[in-house]
Amino acid sequence: MDTPARLLPLVGAFNFRDLGGYPTTDGRLTKWGRLFRSDTLHALTESDVDVLHRIGLSSVIDLRRPIEVESTGRGLLASEPVAFRHLPLIVETGEDLGAPPEIQENLAQLYRWFMDVGRESLVEALSMVGDPACYPLVFHCTAGKDRTGVLAALVLDILQVERTVIVEDYVLTASRMDLILERMRSQADAEAQMAQIPQFLLEAESTTMETFLDELHRDHGGARRWALGAGVPADALDAMPALLLSAG
Repeated sequence: MDTPARLLPLVGAFNFRDLGGYPTTDGRLTKWGRLFRSDTLHALTESDVDVLHRIGLSSVIDLRRPIEVESTGRGLLASEPVAFRHLPLIVETGEDLGAPPEIQENLAQLYRWFMDVGRESLVEALSMVGDPACYPLVFHCTAGKDRTGVLAALVLDILQVERTVIVEDYVLTASRMDLILERMRSQADAEAQMAQIPQFLLEAESTTMETFLDELHRDHGGARRWALGAGVPADALDAMPALLLSAG
């Protein structure tokens, strides 16, 4: 997997990467320059915004909690002619995620919980992924690992990207965590914020995504069936291959 080519050379975001070039089980590839995933975008510089101009960015999906958006704002992109949708997977405004205690140290279970509490936001996000008017599109949270990882896995599974590749895409964030944590430590009240983050939330291990995908297919028959049952229009799901896949 070509990580350097996949990552955009941005100063203010460390995990902004292209989801192109991934092989599917039927021999096709995901298209480059169409769909991106990222960490938070509020610290982008003017040169970063120029890079996003060059890729023609059209839409941003922000999966962060309201308290996170209120704390940092949107940065320079707020004044850009880019469609913005705030679709939080967690609606609590306090510091606590609010997840049940029994799953708070199990990332795969936490991701399943995101699918429950963030169901409406995921439905709308997937509907946007199936809308040609939204492209090129990026979705992001704070680190671009957990909430972003869930949406990325759902999209890639719907496109029938090879399972090992979905896992590898998730694990790529591990190589960016030091930079992301350095940025977090530079923010106001960093010490208090960092003290509230359990160690397991800083990890991006293959077994987490493998377990998540196992349970997604065991309990729902895969991402497409889950999405249909959750309320994503079939037309949006049917549009995704034409929007995001090319011949291998």
